[in-house]
Amino acid sequence: MPDRIYTINRALVLPLVLNALLLLAVLVLTFMRQGTSTERVLLLAALIPMAVIALESSLRKVEASDSGLVLIKFFKRRALNWADITHVGALAVRKKVYLVLTTTKGFHVLSNAYGRFGDLVRDVTGHVEAERVEEGAREILEGSTGNRSNIYAAWLAAILLAVVIVMKIAS
Repeated sequence: MPDRIYTINRALVLPLVLNALLLLAVLVLTFMRQGTSTERVLLLAALIPMAVIALESSLRKVEASDSGLVLIKFFKRRALNWADITHVGALAVRKKVYLVLTTTKGFHVLSNAYGRFGDLVRDVTGHVEAERVEEGAREILEGSTGNRSNIYAAWLAAILLAVVIVMKIAS
């Protein structure tokens, strides 16, 4: 069976990348429009983590195959065989749902920020022995839907940054 690849939902990655670009544009405008040094420092302090989050979100993925999972996060690659997964649990906090994989070497957390999260959950629970899957985990995970609040917040930030850019250009 071919590998199945799960990435962070593009509806979230797009506004994160856009926010990083808009922050960069505002920073450039502060140099062109005589901004204060405090303003530049604050924008740079916001730009650096935003750029890292956008880059990390766009690179993060999970590859599932018949032999196991490969977790790819910000220049890290971790391969897990299905037999190495000793427990599959779930944690729900409001609309955010986490799939918790305990292995012989530690634990790994996957959130419902991944696109096709339900398919990812079915992939994992279908390959791991039933007694290793937490009893209530299947219901929590199967009933989970994508978390839209992060997407809305990212788009709101993009709109606010666009307004700031318009105000900078107009002044």
